[in-house]
Amino acid sequence: MRGGSYSHAGRGQSLRLLIQQGYLLVLRDFRFRYRQAYLGYVWAVARPVAGVLPLILVGNAFRLGGDMAAAEYALFAMGGFLMWQLFWDSVISPQWLARRLRRTFKEAPLRPESVVAAGAGLVLFNASFYAGIFVLASALTQTAPPTTVWLALLAVPAIILGGLAVGAFFVPLTFVYLDFRFALPLLSPFLLWTAPILYASPPTGILAVVNRWNPLTYLIDIPRQWLVRGTTGDELVFLSCAMAFVTLFWLGLFFLRRAMPIAVESLP
Repeated sequence: MRGGSYSHAGRGQSLRLLIQQGYLLVLRDFRFRYRQAYLGYVWAVARPVAGVLPLILVGNAFRLGGDMAAAEYALFAMGGFLMWQLFWDSVISPQWLARRLRRTFKEAPLRPESVVAAGAGLVLFNASFYAGIFVLASALTQTAPPTTVWLALLAVPAIILGGLAVGAFFVPLTFVYLDFRFALPLLSPFLLWTAPILYASPPTGILAVVNRWNPLTYLIDIPRQWLVRGTTGDELVFLSCAMAFVTLFWLGLFFLRRAMPIAVESLP
């Protein structure tokens, strides 16, 4: 029993240290990137949101929402995009942080997982802005949220964890090679259109097949339906998809722990 107590205490202390390191890294990143910007971190959220507004207007003109009314499609597309942005922020935030922390990792004994924890902190901070934007969009379209909105809120950690699961594999690679840092943003527009985020999934055709086999369809579209419409009958499908990303997340952490020391040693 005493050994078990010590083991639990050690794990608790290790987790607290990891969260503390992640918090300090997030704070350092805030001060470094936006210390001379009057609006500060608002710019990080304003850029992607401003970029999607023309897409929503064009999508409405080309009836990407099918039979949806203009206001319904606007909320549908905005909700899907904000959830997509949570996922993509989770993919790129750890590798951006790692790249800026190369010297710190070389000089200080930071745990590799601290970059993932810091990335999660940045995404959660972004999520507060995204929530405010969606509330504003709901007010402008005069749309009341369905009773399943709580399911969408519960799905947010799974979406973030899914992005971190992918991002963890890129951290050591980006740490050494800038090519991955340049290439990842190029994938964002492509992946955005492989899932029904800004459009209603067609019943047939090549795009329907791509949507059906793309895990992002279930990770993002199902919670979006909970957020703007209601139950879908696919709750178990989302749970299965979330569990698959949890497994991928642990594999990503395993790879990160093994690869990060090698990446640090390769630095000049």
